[in-house]
Amino acid sequence: MRIKTSNSELMKTLSNIGKVIPSKSIEPILENVLLRVDEKVNLIATNLEQGIECVLESEIEDLSDGVREVVLPFSLFKDIISKLDMNDVTEIELSSKKGVIKQKNASYSLNCFNPEAFAILPQVEEKLSFSLNLSFLRFLIENTIFAASKKEESRKEFKGVLIDSKDKFINFVATDSTALALNKKEVDLPEMNFIIPWKALDIFSKIDPGKDDNVKIISDGNSMKFVLSNLTLISLLINGKFPAYETVIPENFQYSAEVNKDEILKSLKRVDILASKGNERINLTFSNGFLEIESVSTEIGEGKEKIPCNANTEMALQFYSEKLINGIEHVPSQTVVFGINGPLHPVLVKGQENDSYVYVIMPQKPFE
Repeated sequence: MRIKTSNSELMKTLSNIGKVIPSKSIEPILENVLLRVDEKVNLIATNLEQGIECVLESEIEDLSDGVREVVLPFSLFKDIISKLDMNDVTEIELSSKKGVIKQKNASYSLNCFNPEAFAILPQVEEKLSFSLNLSFLRFLIENTIFAASKKEESRKEFKGVLIDSKDKFINFVATDSTALALNKKEVDLPEMNFIIPWKALDIFSKIDPGKDDNVKIISDGNSMKFVLSNLTLISLLINGKFPAYETVIPENFQYSAEVNKDEILKSLKRVDILASKGNERINLTFSNGFLEIESVSTEIGEGKEKIPCNANTEMALQFYSEKLINGIEHVPSQTVVFGINGPLHPVLVKGQENDSYVYVIMPQKPFE
């Protein structure tokens, strides 16, 4: 079997496929890519939790040997393609034992693996389906997944994002139990409530969608499938009970404070230079029309800045600096509003007169 394709198109496809391939796996076969030919050429990869199938635009020639599926070593395959001329055509000759990559006077032969050992992507029954604008979905993903837990968790729902649609609004929610991000947008969709791994959404946000403007989403309650014209991403869903996020978000506040987003972020990131090398905490003190941002470490030193602030309280709060910075970065307004009930109560962070994004963060008890 022989395939001819644009090298740049092949490189784009391999880059998309590579988003799910683990660098090291307990199943070595998963570090490879399955190439399948029926009416089209499809490249398939999986890590057992997520899988991608891409259609490669190509010409198919010489099917006389009957080979329809081969497994190629992904890393070597991609590295070779990346060094060939992107503006030229690449030819791939496949047999049951070898894949030969050719371009002009270059020829590289790679050993193939048994496709029967490759994991099959699950079939997703269309019990629920809807379409979303691609930019809209990526916006929701970017403004939510940062709050999901990236470490090992006994509660697996903390490693996912809740997609909750009701009352003509879609809510994307993520939490690691110390902070919670909620993005709420008005859109008329079927009612649904799923937890999808943050990793799946991160993969989807980084793939090259080609010319697509919309994505079709299909679910059967166990898996979710994102369908583009030449690419399909499938992910298992997380079977768990997401925290009752609406009860976590404070409705009323004794105190409030407003600061300029650019000013507070610049100061936080400078003070974080010390905090990140020390106890990873930053102190915020609201007092006399100013917000004092401070990091103190007996081993390293001290950093302190003041910015203007409009507040109706004088209070000191302590936060993990990275979580505070991440939450403020996604505020969709140039004025950041803090809703405060006390030094150890959940603090709400949002934009002025904008409730589409809400971030709730727990202050930390100061060291004694």
